[in-house]
Amino acid sequence: MRQFNSRLQAGSTTMSIARATLFILTIAFLSSTFCRGQEQRPAIIPSAQGGSAGAGSSVSNSAAIGGLTDEPITPGEIVHISVFDAPDFSLSTRVSESGDIPFPMLGAVHVGGLTSTSASDLIAKQLKDRNLMLEPKVMVTVDSATTGITILGEVRAPGIYPPPGKRRLSDLLAVAGGLTANTGRLIEITNDRKPGHKEYVSWDPTMHNTDNFDRGVSPGDRVLVRACGIAYVGGNVAKPGAYSLCGSQKMTLSEVVALAGGVSPNAKESHTYLIRTQPDGTKVAQMIDVKKVLTARLADPMIHEDDIIYISPSPLKAVLKQAVAFALAITPTLLYIYLP
Repeated sequence: MRQFNSRLQAGSTTMSIARATLFILTIAFLSSTFCRGQEQRPAIIPSAQGGSAGAGSSVSNSAAIGGLTDEPITPGEIVHISVFDAPDFSLSTRVSESGDIPFPMLGAVHVGGLTSTSASDLIAKQLKDRNLMLEPKVMVTVDSATTGITILGEVRAPGIYPPPGKRRLSDLLAVAGGLTANTGRLIEITNDRKPGHKEYVSWDPTMHNTDNFDRGVSPGDRVLVRACGIAYVGGNVAKPGAYSLCGSQKMTLSEVVALAGGVSPNAKESHTYLIRTQPDGTKVAQMIDVKKVLTARLADPMIHEDDIIYISPSPLKAVLKQAVAFALAITPTLLYIYLP
């Protein structure tokens, strides 16, 4: 009986050891499996979506590229929409020509002309009105670097450029290679934010007096650097022709006449005509005594682009000139005839 009890106790001890060994092996197996799973699982990067992973995190990361803007959103710009705690509603998309963007469950949403804040409020309101979210929190940012600035005209390298760092007109002109020798003193700026509106900026090609005129430029702007204006001089001047008005900031009648070589001897200075084209296309002629202008006895009028200056001939001076020329021509003959 004692021998049987001893064997029974030995068997019970062996079974306990086996159970303990099996339990330890099971724990080790589960631990190794869990560790391998953690090693294979990619790290989850917290995002602006409240820590959500997947598509929402990629949108959040891309949204960091853009920024809030007080400028109206224009066609062609890329907007990044982040809806907190709702990654399925977050996206990045380009604004269509009509100013719309596609949005999940809402369809086409018109954001053209809105600021970042206004667009955020609009999308949040539509999500709430359609009972898609209770209290949606939306942030709209704009990637303005994707919309370039077009510069044309009298620059060395016209084209479409990304917005410069300081976004100043002078910086943009430098990026485009600088101005040409034929650059005028007027720069025209337009954009789609104000269709039909043109802004004119006075500019000094010598870069001496631009501090008061230098201004900011925005993505989507079109900058046209105009060429020098031309004035036309005809009639009784030494060198009739077309002359550039780039010489100084404000060209006057006396300066243009000087470029044309001055008034010819047989001109009738008191009958000088300044012909100017009006905005409606009509032409107005003004008679000026250029002699009094050149001698500072009369105000020197400003010359505008496409002005025509005509200095009339003097019939009396022409007759006298012909008479003098005729007299000089026949003098040798008369001397020969009456030579004693």
